[in-house]
Amino acid sequence: MKRIIRRCMLSAPLAALVAGCATTGQQAQAGGGPESALVLDHVTVVDVRDGGLTPDRAILIRDGRIERIAAAGSIPAGDARVVDARGRYVVPGYNDMHSHNINSASPETSLPLMLANGVTGFRQMVGSAEQLAARAAGNPLVPAEGPALLALPGPVLAGPAVATPEGIKAEIRKQKAAGADFIKVVDAPHDAFLAGADEAEALGLAYAGHMPATVSPHEAIRHGMDAIEHMGPTISLLLSCSTDEAPIRAMMAKAPPADDHHIDFGRDAASLARLTANPVLLTPPQGYALIKRVLATYDEARCKALATELADSQTWVMPTLTRLEAMYLGNDPSLRDNPALRYVPPQSRTLWREVGEDFDAKVSSDQRKTLAELFDRLRKLAKLFDESGVKMAAGTDFGGQWLVPGQSLHHEFDLLAGSGIPPLHILQMATLDAARYLKREATMGTVEAGKAADLVLLDANPVESADNLHRISGVVRAGRYYDKAALDAIKERAAAALR
Repeated sequence: MKRIIRRCMLSAPLAALVAGCATTGQQAQAGGGPESALVLDHVTVVDVRDGGLTPDRAILIRDGRIERIAAAGSIPAGDARVVDARGRYVVPGYNDMHSHNINSASPETSLPLMLANGVTGFRQMVGSAEQLAARAAGNPLVPAEGPALLALPGPVLAGPAVATPEGIKAEIRKQKAAGADFIKVVDAPHDAFLAGADEAEALGLAYAGHMPATVSPHEAIRHGMDAIEHMGPTISLLLSCSTDEAPIRAMMAKAPPADDHHIDFGRDAASLARLTANPVLLTPPQGYALIKRVLATYDEARCKALATELADSQTWVMPTLTRLEAMYLGNDPSLRDNPALRYVPPQSRTLWREVGEDFDAKVSSDQRKTLAELFDRLRKLAKLFDESGVKMAAGTDFGGQWLVPGQSLHHEFDLLAGSGIPPLHILQMATLDAARYLKREATMGTVEAGKAADLVLLDANPVESADNLHRISGVVRAGRYYDKAALDAIKERAAAALR
């Protein structure tokens, strides 16, 4: 959940990739080249607003934008590359709205892998002063053969420097001056957390991240928190569904801070990587007792009231169920034996297996049962939120244990579907809702003239089944077309580089 904050601007391999991607022939060959114009002909356009289908259309793409949509066969080819898309459904490109891609162990492979899985945009959840400065200077942070960087924060807010209202406000002002798109908060005491929310709002910055259990969602909403990540996490949201909420909050307000159960972001990179792989391992026995109490006192009516309050507010929720599954199920064979782990660097695989073994050794069977029940309850909460109209967007927390670039977003789709969320809503969470959250509906989120040419071609109707979101036959990124063979080639190059 909490990733390493690298102080370097870019890793050396990624820097080389970014510098060379515009001039080498490999990318142009793999993706069909930066076409001066592209026509997707005889395609069915999916309206992600309502799931409506418009069959047999032609989409003209020029200079990275959708220029025109007309009847199939009606757009003269001219200098355009024409792709026969009969039987295909076109949707906006997928967006991973919670990712740690730039700071991952191997961004030079993870970024292309996201593109190969239909991810054309991502919200980076940890940044640095160096990255903000590089972007301000016009230096790209991602290669052309990769998704668009949709939003970049500064360093996460956590630790002693932001433990007071004055300290957290000073850091937010500093990040505003550096050009941060939003503020990511991970760990702050009650008063500092709310002071940070107020300061971010005053400066016009979104305030997103982990809501401490000492802060109620009612307070977070009133103070303008823009996005609650990871369904809280843990009991942060769920506590408001408990009939014991008042006494539990009173108890937590009186309890002294437990520094030994928080992540010290000042640690060396190696130990920090191990700690952040699965923060559940830091949970003390009394933490499990508290989770049990909250689960045992769950009240549906209270939860519906919370959902209504969230739906009526401007606060979003980013579920990241795939990250919650990885944390709460720990070393489950379905995670440990995932064949897609071949797309993860060897050093990450080794670390994750070691952390998984730690989970097996340190988390008792009773505690595992509690975590499994917590995950099940949070999945049900996601469904309730969807039914209540709570604003949500799809994200993965890629960078955490067992999460595979690109593939994890598809697993998020499966977990959302398995939780009872309809296929259209899942599609919206990855496309239109991402645009709405970012306030970019004018330029992305739907397949319409004037919008960015970041598109996914599917072999089956995604509104009928969430399974069809996986059936990718092609991707358009910034006007470049990648057919299935080109996408498969990207995956194989990454796998070969990671052996």
